[in-house]
Amino acid sequence: MTILDAVRVPSPSWAAPQRAAAPVQVPVAIYGNRWCGVTQLVRRALDRAGIDYEYVDLDLFPDAERKLRMLAGGRLRTPVVYVGGEWFMAPTLDVVRDALIRHGATW
Repeated sequence: MTILDAVRVPSPSWAAPQRAAAPVQVPVAIYGNRWCGVTQLVRRALDRAGIDYEYVDLDLFPDAERKLRMLAGGRLRTPVVYVGGEWFMAPTLDVVRDALIRHGATW
């Protein structure tokens, strides 16, 4: 045993090698129609970015459409996108991307 072995101190936690953080799972839902070009644009962008989401086709779920229309004050524009507690009606891709980044997801 040497003097160096006797006085060896563990490295501080901040000096330890950093592991890559696990991807953040943000709840995302898209409410829209199969025939809506903007809805499909948002879906394709999320697919390409590898972001999981729930899709609700409003043609197949008219009750969901009625509830969204009521919440929107009678005028509904699709898609309606939900990201981690925030709702967006007919958002641009930049708005969706910014919301995802705000909630810790990578785009």
